[in-house]
Amino acid sequence: MAKAGRINSMNFYIEITLLPGADIDLHYLWSKVYQQIHLALVKIQDDNGSVPVGIALPEYNMKKYQLGSKIRLFASDENNLSKLEIRKWFHRLSDYVHLTQIRPVPKNINKFAMFSRKQANRSQSKFNRTIRRKAEREGISLEEASILLRKTLDCSENDKKKNMNNFNDMKWLKLPYINMKSLSSGERFRLFIIKESGLASIEYEGFNTYGLCHKSSVPDF
Repeated sequence: MAKAGRINSMNFYIEITLLPGADIDLHYLWSKVYQQIHLALVKIQDDNGSVPVGIALPEYNMKKYQLGSKIRLFASDENNLSKLEIRKWFHRLSDYVHLTQIRPVPKNINKFAMFSRKQANRSQSKFNRTIRRKAEREGISLEEASILLRKTLDCSENDKKKNMNNFNDMKWLKLPYINMKSLSSGERFRLFIIKESGLASIEYEGFNTYGLCHKSSVPDF
């Protein structure tokens, strides 16, 4: 695997298109597809947990909280993508995904982006649990429970400062996210993803087993 500072380009990529159907919606499909990508990346991590393959979400839209329907897997050379054997990870989802062959990145690309994870802090984790319990108790969606809980933050003038801090934590619930399941604990969680765009060059520190890193960039096109 190439080390930090030794990569000046991410030369190859595979594009995955999600194809939801009547029996599986896009949000649920994201969960299934990304879980398989995670499993594939785990298999090629080095001893430090670093992966030479990074992801890009070309239809990512933070304002609309949408991930779109495409995923690109980038690497500096074809071998790093080949050893993923990504097709075998999707054999049970073959009706719901389309994968391209390994492609060279267009030569005229001069924009890059970083996709990284925003992890929940303790306060946010507590709110997540509160929202889930409220949704289950009242038989409503997580979105409805989140809206109702936001309104309770204004309940007391004496708690205004505390409530505002809680509100700032809760805003991260509005980032685009994927429902995931921990391989070690089996616990379900939301993988919130942030995009930093407009970068003029490649940065490289490796990626985690979700293909994300706040210090590594990928072509943005």
